Amino acid sequence: MNIFELYADKSRHEELSEIFTVGAQNHPKGLAANFLEKDIWVTEILRLLYEEKLLGDFSVAFKGGTALSKCWEAISRFSEDIDLSIHWADLSGLSEEDELAAWEQSTKNRSQSSKFRKVQQQQLQDWSEQLVKILNERLSQYQIEGLYAEIEDGTGGEKINIHFPRMTKGKHDYQLDHILLEFGGRNRGKPTQTIEVDCYLGHTPGLESLVLPKARVNAYQQEYILWEKLTALHQFCTQDKNPNPDRLARHWYDVDCLLKIGFADPLSSDTARNDVIEMKKHRWASSGVDYEAILTGELLLIPSEERLKDIEKDHEDAIKGGMFFTTPDSFPDILDRLKQNQEKINQQFKLGDFKPT
Repeated sequence: MNIFELYADKSRHEELSEIFTVGAQNHPKGLAANFLEKDIWVTEILRLLYEEKLLGDFSVAFKGGTALSKCWEAISRFSEDIDLSIHWADLSGLSEEDELAAWEQSTKNRSQSSKFRKVQQQQLQDWSEQLVKILNERLSQYQIEGLYAEIEDGTGGEKINIHFPRMTKGKHDYQLDHILLEFGGRNRGKPTQTIEVDCYLGHTPGLESLVLPKARVNAYQQEYILWEKLTALHQFCTQDKNPNPDRLARHWYDVDCLLKIGFADPLSSDTARNDVIEMKKHRWASSGVDYEAILTGELLLIPSEERLKDIEKDHEDAIKGGMFFTTPDSFPDILDRLKQNQEKINQQFKLGDFKPT
């Protein structure tokens, strides 16, 4: 029995809802019904994008929390967004060499940089509009009412929301009511590795007869993911403007998990570190953020007390919303470990003798 046939037949929605209830009651990790349901659609969208090649021939890397959870089980939280990076040269339509030359030319003065970014943004907007059209043509074939994609207003094509009819609701409903595809057109879309992912519901005893989606994705290389996460924390800590704390605490949780399990070694990944810093320095420049300071032992992972208050509250809200498979450590405990690792990374950068706490 294909799960999506139950969505298409309204007379079977009660049966579908019961499946998610049973799934939540028997899932080995105790995942809530609303997360089991959303994960089905996350996996199916990944299948459409990669296996049905709705992304075309572009190099597009799957990364972020959902990749960490579904590809490596590196974090014990439900990640509901699909974070994707289109390789900048593919998006521009130029060769790698020509796009790099155009980018380097744009870094010579502020006017050229602004012009280059506007062109990049328009390229992403145009590409996203085409993707939404292709997605909606494909989604219409499911004949499921309420299933459609749309570009989020004001995002310049960086965010596409995919809506689906929900059979479940969470107790606190911290999760988004749709699937967010978040694209970066100023990022690297490689190097990647191919990994097969499946649905959490498929791990539930007693539901073996259900036909659920699987997907083979192109996941961003682990060293690059780690350095994107580390530099993201550095940005949140040092940018002039206070970051929006909504759904932000997860980044500190993720980095703590990655360092604890040795997901990648920050000191033996010079190429990834340098590529990410160079990319963010020019393509994601943010007022007040000095990415090159990281190279001289000034990585900052702990935000100011002013910023911490709202971020810690977001961590508590995520716990109440059932976003974690297991009860996570308190935010102060996470910060304490990160502070120790921050000091070790900064102290041992030149020695190359870093061991996570």
